[in-house]
Amino acid sequence: MTAAPPPATSVSTPGEWVVPLREAALTARAALVTGVVAMSLVLVAVLAAVGVILPLAQPGSLVPWVPLALVPLAACCVAGWRWQPIPVLGCVAIAVTVSASLAALTLAAAASPAQASAGTAGFMLSMSTNLAVVIGIASDRWTGGLAGALAGFAIGEGTIAVTAAVVSLPYRLDVPPIAIAAAVVIAYALVPLARRRSRRGTASLQEADRRTRARRLRESEGRESIALLHDTLLGELAVLAHREPGALDETERARIVRSLESSAVLPLLHAEPPAPDGVAAWLVSIGAAGGVTVRLEGEVTALDRVSEPAASAMRAALAQCLVNVVRHAGVTEAWLAAAADAGEVSVTIVDEGVGFDPDAVPHDRLGLSESVVGRLERCGGTVRVWSSPGAGTSVHVTIPAAVLV
Repeated sequence: MTAAPPPATSVSTPGEWVVPLREAALTARAALVTGVVAMSLVLVAVLAAVGVILPLAQPGSLVPWVPLALVPLAACCVAGWRWQPIPVLGCVAIAVTVSASLAALTLAAAASPAQASAGTAGFMLSMSTNLAVVIGIASDRWTGGLAGALAGFAIGEGTIAVTAAVVSLPYRLDVPPIAIAAAVVIAYALVPLARRRSRRGTASLQEADRRTRARRLRESEGRESIALLHDTLLGELAVLAHREPGALDETERARIVRSLESSAVLPLLHAEPPAPDGVAAWLVSIGAAGGVTVRLEGEVTALDRVSEPAASAMRAALAQCLVNVVRHAGVTEAWLAAAADAGEVSVTIVDEGVGFDPDAVPHDRLGLSESVVGRLERCGGTVRVWSSPGAGTSVHVTIPAAVLV
């Protein structure tokens, strides 16, 4: 059974970007160890091929059982890589197996004329000592490979030296295994420098993320402020402030008159829905204040089960839809239908009024773009509008079910 990994430490501050440094380091080490073990298995295969081909090409130059002595090294490579976690006795078993294999290979070198002249620095023993270092790195679960590399080098070089002394094989210091072990030590010596650089980079990313979050928050607050501005008579004043100086035309006069006539709706827009009656009854009262009867259909109680902050956005958007009916549709009746399923809550508001062309609405008119569409999209909802001149208007809004309580 694979043991659960320890909790990942990370560089973070509340509400800011998180960098899982420990998790990234473990992932990088696992990838490196996997690559090194794979190369080691290829090296074992090459040595085994040499152990088969050389006796055939030059009989007597190499004892024929060398490939068998390489099998334990390959098994230890795989065990050190795959054994999770490795108990202490498992590490001891791997060390004993590696020692036995290297001792056998040293005996083979002493008995092989093609290898004996090179002593312990011959190709076969040199590559086998490299394998011992790699096995130590792959088996080390405590220091990330540092202690394992040093232990693998010590076990491999010590076993070969002792066995060579017993069988009178000349001992020669081998450079490649020393280079591998030294490279691991140097890499660990550079870890503090790498961590400092990583932390500096992380701090820069955190600052960039903080600025991005702040900018998005300001944009969101600005759009909500625009929506709130439109919800009152100040919306008409904002439109007037952006027009060319001069007398009002009949269309502008009529629009302002309709806004003033519907001013009885304004106090209700900022009132909380009465708890006993719910959101649907509150919306009916908004329509009634503007002279429009709102007919309810479907699962209107689902409107009371949407959690904050989506609930506030939904109420404000639906209220603005009814205000638009009061101000622009020219009707005394509208319909509100609600439905809920496992995926979302949907609401449709329909009137049979004068209608309009959604594509022809000026950009400075914020009723749909911010007070309805913007509000719901900021909380994950969607809005669709169907309307044409003389054919009424239908507005369909959805709220994800994830915000249901």
